[in-house]
Amino acid sequence: MMRKKVSVVLVGLALAGLAACTKSPYGIPPGGPHFASGSHLAYSTRGGEKPQLTKAEFEKAQQEGWWGTAISYNIDELE
Repeated sequence: MMRKKVSVVLVGLALAGLAACTKSPYGIPPGGPHFASGSHLAYSTRGGEKPQLTKAEFEKAQQEGWWGTAISYNIDELE
């Protein structure tokens, strides 16, 4: 029973590793899809719906692309 659980965990880790190695067409940074850096993680987990952003954090956010790339579109393109 224990051997089966270990096998499942190892297969899961192998698949997660392969998924992390694939190249994404969305420009997801190599560190992972959710947080651009440790400072981005710290900001995002600070609490509240919209935590205060310091000037230093804002500059770092621009450099690291915390909020991704803006996409412009016309309302006609959505219909």
